[in-house]
Amino acid sequence: LAQAFHGFPIEVFFLPMAGYAVQEDDEVLIEELPNDNKSAFQSSKDKAKDLSYYYAHQPESEKGFPSEAVIRQVADPSKVADGMGPKQLGGNKKVELDNVRWIDSMSYSDDGKLVKVYIDFPEDIKGSEITCEWERFGVELIVQCPSGKIFGVRVRDAEGWILEHERKNGFAHEIVPEKCKYRVSSSGPKISLTLAKKDENEKWYELKKKDIRSTF
Repeated sequence: LAQAFHGFPIEVFFLPMAGYAVQEDDEVLIEELPNDNKSAFQSSKDKAKDLSYYYAHQPESEKGFPSEAVIRQVADPSKVADGMGPKQLGGNKKVELDNVRWIDSMSYSDDGKLVKVYIDFPEDIKGSEITCEWERFGVELIVQCPSGKIFGVRVRDAEGWILEHERKNGFAHEIVPEKCKYRVSSSGPKISLTLAKKDENEKWYELKKKDIRSTF
């Protein structure tokens, strides 16, 4: 039989298999390509679209994307794919720390495996944009109010410490950042922080670590 493969004429021969005799009335189904001067490559793509065998070998630039697809350019993918769960793309604006009004006053309670920290704000924070970053011994909470004012809470170790007795200003004991969370109160301009203790049996007698030299 004469047939075409990728635009080139070939002869197709059918050889009988062992133990099988070809009968004169055996039917062979051959799919004929339309006579439109298209190659087998193009005809397959037109018929099967992205299910075509050749689709995998097509350049990415020619495949295209669905009309509803949203393509975002990310300067540093590591800022998005950091293994810490889903993040909103194209989101928070960079905060100028010089414009932040830092709040130092807060109360706390030791609740067994957790420590609760309570923070009062000087104005309504409903509808505010809030970011919270946790560390082993600290936290930084930024509240951007609809009024334009920016409030912040920061607990962080002083730099340069190596041994535990040299550490100061951070939380009294180590926490588990990925298990900590914050909650905005529905009854007023308040936010509560829930700290997950690294050592669940350790009692917190103070919220922040003091400089041991100040006790002498």
